[in-house]
Amino acid sequence: MSKRVALISTGEELLTGETVDTNSAWLAASLWDHGLIARRMLTAGDDLEGLNWALSAAGDVADLVICTGGLGPTEDDRTAEAVAAWAGQSLVENSEALSQIEARYRARGREVSAANRKQALLPAEAVVLENRWGSAPAFAVQRGGTQVFCLPGVPVEMRKIFEAHLSPQLVVDDPPTLVRIRTFGVAESRLQAMMAKLDLGAADLGFRAHIPEVQIKLRFGPQVPEEDRSAVTATICGALGDAVFSVDGGDLASTVIERLTSADQTVALAESCTAGMISAWLADVAGASAVLMESAVVYSNAAKTRAVGVDADLILAHGAVSEPVARALAEGMRARAGTTWGIGVTGIAGPGGGTEAKPRGTVHIAVAGPEGTVHQHAVIPGTRAQVRRRAAGAALALLLKSC
Repeated sequence: MSKRVALISTGEELLTGETVDTNSAWLAASLWDHGLIARRMLTAGDDLEGLNWALSAAGDVADLVICTGGLGPTEDDRTAEAVAAWAGQSLVENSEALSQIEARYRARGREVSAANRKQALLPAEAVVLENRWGSAPAFAVQRGGTQVFCLPGVPVEMRKIFEAHLSPQLVVDDPPTLVRIRTFGVAESRLQAMMAKLDLGAADLGFRAHIPEVQIKLRFGPQVPEEDRSAVTATICGALGDAVFSVDGGDLASTVIERLTSADQTVALAESCTAGMISAWLADVAGASAVLMESAVVYSNAAKTRAVGVDADLILAHGAVSEPVARALAEGMRARAGTTWGIGVTGIAGPGGGTEAKPRGTVHIAVAGPEGTVHQHAVIPGTRAQVRRRAAGAALALLLKSC
């Protein structure tokens, strides 16, 4: 039988809206990759009453509870105290945890303060999970048939500890097969409508919208033959066409790096409204140095002319946000860098700057390559950040369609 899982996030900042709970979203996605589904997501503040409520509610419905946050050195970090009470154990100074804390501080040339020593106070029967990425030890506690893992709330620490300590334990008997189809350029509601009449066989269907892409998640039971899974995947990809850019692969940037690397091709970018976002996204992918040759942020008209060679008269005649300027950016950057591909992006991210002819969200994207230059125009909805992120995705998607 598959484990029943519940997630608890702690911290007053989550309840006030000062911090967005990205930990639960990441954990839910990681559990899904292991063939598990989070059945409950609970949020509690730093008070013992709230923490006790969350632990009791999660323990009533789950075999496995993952709790993030509240392991720091300050007085409002009370997760260990709450878990000890929930498990019916005393709170004691754990010598293993203290040793790890002292080693971390010694490596930094610092002494362990009384506040930091507090982080070694754990439930008496806790199993310590070493935190090699921070100072707060993680730990696990068992009560009856429920196991609780307590991890730091700092996302990078939480993720590293999950991968090091929890992931190897999340072994599911007869696990399902999970397929993720990644799409760009079609809204979630439209994707669902396009797939409404498709025969999905024994697949459980889910969607995940994560700007700038939408993921289609297929979950097949352990007895479904591979040929049946492949047939369903092929049916969906055939129906969605160019909207699909990856099956069980990486995001747009990873797919671009993989595609260009395999073809021994390179790219350079001239970015206006995206202001280096596309270049940074590509650079986050290991191996980008073999593909990404050069990038220029050309926000002003003068920069477009000086850095990429866009004719000032062209800008004067058509405006900076226009098809001719986007084409000139792509072609000028490709020529300057001597790359296989050049990308040019210009637009109005908002919230101001729009006109009736060129409203907020207007974006022009061009990709120059060996066979010429292609252009795409869109009016992208959303906030300034969303417009920029979607424009970045559109540029990479247009490159994938071109190469």
